[in-house]
Amino acid sequence: MRKYFGKNPTLKLDASWKPIEIINSYKGFTMCYTDRAKAVKYYYEDIPSVIVLHKYIRKRPLFLNCTRKNVFWRDKNVCQYCAKWFEYKELTMDHVIPKSHGGLKIWNNIVTACHKCNSKKSNNTPEQARMPLINIPTSPKVGILDFYRNINVPKDWEPFLY
Repeated sequence: MRKYFGKNPTLKLDASWKPIEIINSYKGFTMCYTDRAKAVKYYYEDIPSVIVLHKYIRKRPLFLNCTRKNVFWRDKNVCQYCAKWFEYKELTMDHVIPKSHGGLKIWNNIVTACHKCNSKKSNNTPEQARMPLINIPTSPKVGILDFYRNINVPKDWEPFLY
């Protein structure tokens, strides 16, 4: 599900000035107006670019679901068998341990594969197919910018993110 941030997204920081999430600027304005947060940077006039909460909150760990789009992003559109880069539509997700052998659709068992390598591997493990993996599949470590990778980061946010 893609969130709508409008024209001007707002970076929300906790009381220790650590990034929590990205919200739409209307919600950012409302949080400042109701005195739950303070605006630190503005786009213009009353539209906040960065806000900081007055209270500390427990930061939830960020995680991505194991979806086609996220697996290809993790593997950088590179087939994990032949090491070639492909366009999105030329790739498939491959179960390292095939579903027929009890393999699950989880980060540690899914890799990006081109159609040719996926067909060649067929219903085998990489060892059985004699097709070693380039990288061991793992759950990606994500930061706030990875989680919201489809938005442009305003310059005002840089001191709070890097």
